[in-house]
Amino acid sequence: MAERGADAPETLPGLRETVRAARPRRTPKTEPVAEVGPVARVLVDTPLAHLDRPFDYAVPASMADAAVPGARVKVRFAGKDLDGYVTERAAESDHTGALTPLRRVVSAEPVLLPAVAETAGLLAERYAGTRADLLRLAVPPRHAATEKQPSPPEEAVRVDTAAAVAAWQRYDAAGAFLGHLGEGGSPRAVWSAVPGDDWPGLLAAAAAVTLAGGRGAVLVAPDQRDVARLDAALTARLGPGHHVVLTAGAGPARRYREYLAVSRGTRRIVVGTRAAAFAPVHDLGLVAIWDDGDDLHAEPRAPYPHTREVLLTRAHVEGAAALVGGFARSVEAEQLLATGWAHELAASRDTLRAAVTVSVTGATDLELERDPLARAARMPQQVTHALSAGLVRGPVLVQTPRRGYAATLACERCRTPARCAVCTGPLGVSGPTAPPACRWCATVVDDWACVACGHRGLRAPVVGERRTAEELGRAFASTPVLSSGGDHVVASVPARPATPVPTTPTRMVVLSATANHFTPAALSWHTWR
Repeated sequence: MAERGADAPETLPGLRETVRAARPRRTPKTEPVAEVGPVARVLVDTPLAHLDRPFDYAVPASMADAAVPGARVKVRFAGKDLDGYVTERAAESDHTGALTPLRRVVSAEPVLLPAVAETAGLLAERYAGTRADLLRLAVPPRHAATEKQPSPPEEAVRVDTAAAVAAWQRYDAAGAFLGHLGEGGSPRAVWSAVPGDDWPGLLAAAAAVTLAGGRGAVLVAPDQRDVARLDAALTARLGPGHHVVLTAGAGPARRYREYLAVSRGTRRIVVGTRAAAFAPVHDLGLVAIWDDGDDLHAEPRAPYPHTREVLLTRAHVEGAAALVGGFARSVEAEQLLATGWAHELAASRDTLRAAVTVSVTGATDLELERDPLARAARMPQQVTHALSAGLVRGPVLVQTPRRGYAATLACERCRTPARCAVCTGPLGVSGPTAPPACRWCATVVDDWACVACGHRGLRAPVVGERRTAEELGRAFASTPVLSSGGDHVVASVPARPATPVPTTPTRMVVLSATANHFTPAALSWHTWR
């Protein structure tokens, strides 16, 4: 039996057309458009680059009050309901045909400021991305319950401008920078911080001067520990309740609550990680980034904008001041100085020499004459003297490049690397009483013998932070030694003699009763590894 298809003859000719004609046709309901601003320009959330532009939609009269610029809406686009942001309300459209009406207004809350939308457009061109990708990073997801709650107004605050300027007295051009900032200007500077300075307190002072001038500020740090220090510094300078903290690690409700407080204008100072770079601060007067060379400032999601470029673009769009700071100057920051886009904000050479002294063991003939084994000993005399002198004033930081106890082992006589007889992997020791074991297959080796000379003695050419802490504990028996690395990172130590031993580059802070300071001495072990 043949199958019935589209070309099969009809059993009753003309019946199909008769049925279709008898069906009642549905006429679409047409709602009158808004009298004022009947056209809404919507930036649709689509990843296609050739559609990265606003599209015109008709605004129904029922949505006239809710579809404000910056609001979230649902629109019909390419046969689908997509999210979008209203960027503008206009009286007419360039499109000659009928406009599709908005589906619905998701929220009447204006979460996208025009300046942030313009910044997203410039960054999309720079990084060859789309504005939808940038806005996905800029605006946090909506939390309906949080949106219904009002943002408490900011209490009046008195800013001691003279004290804020006095905090920067070690830097020659800081007075002119802060004076211009307080008068509503937009100075741009690259700040080279003096080692040991309380940089969170200095950034808080700059933000306080900006707030005294009636404008807001955005301060961005690379990680959560630095953000916590900035938070504490701003609280000490201005008091609680005058700034918000925006980080990606905060929960959706808290992050959206803080974001709304900024977009509604009840808070004008924002502190956070790279997620805070797009904060919708009203009357933005200062953008500041600390340690712009840190890899954490690079966004891992497309189109991969760097926090420094986001903030500098915002400073250009909104006419705000810019401050790029750090203990070490990045290549990009040096380029800003070379092109004249920014001015240098640094201390004098005498101030730097008085703040820090760098020494290398065995670097001169005089040091080798005093200690002939300075280049070969694990703890030369110069290191011992520096540790002893530093422990008198407080904790001393000792930096090591390796984790664990003894990462590799070798023959004590001929220095041949010790290998596993099962898989030829390197042998290591996990503790002072643990036997040698393979780092690859975990086979315990009790009767090891050197394949080259037959000797059974082992030595550790490379040791980790646990072995270093053990040696320091023996050398300075009355001083506690703190091991920091892996899952256990010590971010701060009390202001008393101690020896923290981290395995990664650490900004360890000494907690005192007056302020946060850095350690009085630091030792970097095995810098060639």
